[in-house]
Amino acid sequence: MPKSPPAFRAVTFLATFAVPLASLIALGCGASSEELYDRGQASFKQGKLEPAVADLESFALKTCGGAGGHQHCRQAYLTLGHAYEKREAPGKAWAAYDAALTFGPHSGDESIASDRDRMRDMLTAAQQKETGRAPVIIRYRDEVTEEYTARSVVISLDFAPIVTKDKDAGELHGPDFRRLYSGSVSAGEHVLIVEMAHDCNPNGGAKCARSRVHKAWPFSSVARTPATLEIRAFAESGEGDSPSRPALELVSR
Repeated sequence: MPKSPPAFRAVTFLATFAVPLASLIALGCGASSEELYDRGQASFKQGKLEPAVADLESFALKTCGGAGGHQHCRQAYLTLGHAYEKREAPGKAWAAYDAALTFGPHSGDESIASDRDRMRDMLTAAQQKETGRAPVIIRYRDEVTEEYTARSVVISLDFAPIVTKDKDAGELHGPDFRRLYSGSVSAGEHVLIVEMAHDCNPNGGAKCARSRVHKAWPFSSVARTPATLEIRAFAESGEGDSPSRPALELVSR
């Protein structure tokens, strides 16, 4: 009997964590954003890491995507970073601290950046000890609408740039994914970081504002098990009269 094709798993920043996305959605049903945030913070203070992570990730999925964000987004990601640090998951902790830095107020950025740097060092040390290897392919597709034109794309794997597109970033725009990287990584945790910039197309004929997007995802690899990471750039609809904005998502298989 033929094997079924591998299931695709939609991955946002939070969906890459240990709690399955379906479980996060189920846990979040019926609870307001404020309830999820308050419950998650209370669970963390009581040392209950699993429910804390589930509630805070559900909160962030509901309220911290796109432009702006809830006033509690920074603290939610900061607490998630602490929770994963306690569980010795430096890749997930690094990505959570990195996300916290994208939200204001920014008075405590130096302390959070220090936490993030510590997780980077811990992750690097763990990777150096790992003997198992796993093949990884990274593909990219830019389907941002025509009012924008791609200016640059930089993709980093474990903090080292593996793809840099500047003047030729527009080549990535199209309906199909393009393979940008193929190599092997150590088994265990990793971090994928994408930074992209779009300018307004002068002939776009629609509302537009220059855009810069920074996004990080933690992921785990299994020794001798191939993985493909597909990054999609797309235009996310704005609220009300606000223009659409470039955004990123990751799909892994």
